[in-house]
Amino acid sequence: MEKKIEQPKHKRKRRLRVKFLLKCLTFILLLTLSIIYLKNFYIKNIYINGNETIPDVKIIETLGIKNYPKMSKLNVKKGKQNILTQYPIIEKVSIKRNLLGKVTIDITESKILFYYKYNSKYITTTGKSIDDQNNEYYGYPTLINFTPDTIFEDLLKGLNKVDYNIIKMISEIEYNPYKGTDGTIIDNNRFTLKMNDGNTVIIDIVNIKNLNSYNKIYASLGMDKEKGILYLDTITEDNIYFKSYDTIAKEEEEAKKEEENKEENKPEEE
Repeated sequence: MEKKIEQPKHKRKRRLRVKFLLKCLTFILLLTLSIIYLKNFYIKNIYINGNETIPDVKIIETLGIKNYPKMSKLNVKKGKQNILTQYPIIEKVSIKRNLLGKVTIDITESKILFYYKYNSKYITTTGKSIDDQNNEYYGYPTLINFTPDTIFEDLLKGLNKVDYNIIKMISEIEYNPYKGTDGTIIDNNRFTLKMNDGNTVIIDIVNIKNLNSYNKIYASLGMDKEKGILYLDTITEDNIYFKSYDTIAKEEEEAKKEEENKEENKPEEE
């Protein structure tokens, strides 16, 4: 019976070391070749996701990859910083690239609620104030007059409860406290909204969520045919108060005539 001769342990260990070293060298070689390939490979495709305000072309120009250069020309760290510095509305940027020449840019933008005319800044859902030196932002409501700080903060909180598509239907916001006949303020949380469709909405912060029903009310009252003022600060399930501009004009004309008649019939003082 033949005896199996076992190799010495130190030889087996040496072979394992050699195999391990070969694997490491192969990995390093492949990694090096991949890096060389990546650096000398041209960008073939650029995909940008999440940007609603800043156009794709602006982001591509900021990264310096408009003409689809080599991957080595794309400095990811510097590119991110340039985008965040140039476009304050952008909160986060992620840039990924692969060996097939694909560059993917994921953008997270703040949402703009309105333009505040008092300080000439755009206000986001988080309360952040943004300058627009390059005229990048448009199509947002304008808060046309000064609003006290506490009311301003309440307005921000309230608008965050309103569907964003409804907010973009507003063209103008005016802080308009409700005053009594003697001039005293009865409701200091009241706003007048001019809508893009030509109607006007009266709202207060307590009832601001009623704006979410605007489209439904608009359709039910035929506000596309007869424009007027919708009072959403007093809305109830059984009562929606709407008055057309024609009706308001007639009432004002009648009131004016009544006042003139009173003046005419006023007894002359002796």
